[in-house]
Amino acid sequence: MVHRSLLVGAGIVMYYALAGYGLYLFDAGLLVTQLWLFALPALVLARLTMAPSAVLVSVGVFGLGLGVLLEGIAHIYGLWYTLGVTELRLFGALPFEALVALLAQSLFLVLLYEALFDDASYTVRSARERLAAFAVFAVGAIGLIALHAIVVQGWPLSYSYLWLIGIFVAAAFAALSVQKNVTVTLVDKLIDFSLVAALPLALSLWLAVVNVHKVFAHTNEYIGTLNLFGAVVPLEEIILLFALPLLLAVVYEVYLDDQT
Repeated sequence: MVHRSLLVGAGIVMYYALAGYGLYLFDAGLLVTQLWLFALPALVLARLTMAPSAVLVSVGVFGLGLGVLLEGIAHIYGLWYTLGVTELRLFGALPFEALVALLAQSLFLVLLYEALFDDASYTVRSARERLAAFAVFAVGAIGLIALHAIVVQGWPLSYSYLWLIGIFVAAAFAALSVQKNVTVTLVDKLIDFSLVAALPLALSLWLAVVNVHKVFAHTNEYIGTLNLFGAVVPLEEIILLFALPLLLAVVYEVYLDDQT
């Protein structure tokens, strides 16, 4: 188990070093960047761990819902603008490429968690049972954003991005709190994973800024900014680097996996 994790970890580090340099050098677009950083590694991890399609679909649907929430809040409050190769947008507002990016990131992060921090053992029955619930979540997220944009358009909410991230973190801890068999080992594993998973997400964020996939606006809506190796990003984005993996790992561990 340890030997396998070390080999996978070393391979991932080398891959991201080369991919990151190449994507920066050739000024790659949003979809190409997400393909190399998350979609292709997710495909490899899925093959290595023999991930069942039911698990992949469940995680993908959940990730799509997260993408709708993030891009929806960004559109409503003008927090950032996503620039892709195409102008395809859901409801004319949510960039298609950004939604695909969140889907790919979600799949990669869950598969990385299973490969490096868990036992590479999937629970298919649970995934099938939860798929409907995750689908409802994704549809609900779309409906919520559409309702907010159409019915209560202009409703002020200061620091909306921080509120949304806070909801993600609160949801993760709430899901853990209702479980009877949560151990210190599990919590430690989730925290360790969040720290490791933040690294490829940080690379993606840096490339998004320097290659102009993402342009941040309304800086007064952020609690502050940080210089990330020459790229100025909101502090909320740094928090999200850790909050997103934590939420995905908790949802997967509690609702899809065997909690071992």
